[in-house]
Amino acid sequence: MRFLVTGATGFLGWRATTLLRDRGHDVLALARPGGAERSFARGLDAERVDAGDPAIRDLVAGRDAVLHFAGVPDPAGARRDPARAVRENAGTTLNLLEACAEHGAGLVYPSTVRAAVEPPPDEYALSKRLGELVCGLHPAPATVVRFTSVFGPGQVAREGATGAIAWFAAKALDGEPIVIPGDPNRARDFVYVDDAVAALEEIAMGGRWNETVTVASGVATPLLRAAKLVLDAVGSSVPVETPGGELPPGENESYGADPPVDFSVRPLEEAIPSYVDWLRSATQSRARA
Repeated sequence: MRFLVTGATGFLGWRATTLLRDRGHDVLALARPGGAERSFARGLDAERVDAGDPAIRDLVAGRDAVLHFAGVPDPAGARRDPARAVRENAGTTLNLLEACAEHGAGLVYPSTVRAAVEPPPDEYALSKRLGELVCGLHPAPATVVRFTSVFGPGQVAREGATGAIAWFAAKALDGEPIVIPGDPNRARDFVYVDDAVAALEEIAMGGRWNETVTVASGVATPLLRAAKLVLDAVGSSVPVETPGGELPPGENESYGADPPVDFSVRPLEEAIPSYVDWLRSATQSRARA
């Protein structure tokens, strides 16, 4: 297939671009002008264009599907600038839907299970819900994919990654204590990024448009348990500190989802060692550069 991937120098966009190209797909990678330069995305050959720029519409011509990873990807970023989060997570989606309608492509909109909570628990969930609504109201073919907590290759804490497992792994590899503020037993449903990309590929190739689907493992893992799995994978004995304290709205809650029967997600006990191996290799490569 011929894909267009926005946000291609970010975690999900980079991994999707890399894996889909490895599988023989034609992938046009796009990234925001002036965006962060991340070590793992060097050599990606991404074109620099804003997803909200009408000029992007011409690039959709001849593409079968758009994977729209550009946006504000985390609650902290949305809290800092809610208006920007709405613009990036909903406004750019409308721009791309216009392009898809014009050129006969379908849009895959990666969202979050937080967007399904009533009412949305934070600014991030709200901005993603608005993006979902735009997909549902626009005539272009579009499918919303609600993810749980995705992690894996491409998540580097030093380069802005905010995921819990990315932070746990970075601390463990550096020999520093892992600190879990708030409730250490709040749970997340973790999904390895390669499995997330495989689900997106299956949706696009199968022409599963105008749906809302969830990609999840169906296993709610407490953060304390996830930290211990990271320590086992790293072979580290650094302490795990649980100081408690208040967290921003939505952050001290547990989030999970029932898994769909048609997407395969590997167990966390298998996925975390794979990610740690990648992170070790990426760290060594960066040190040699």
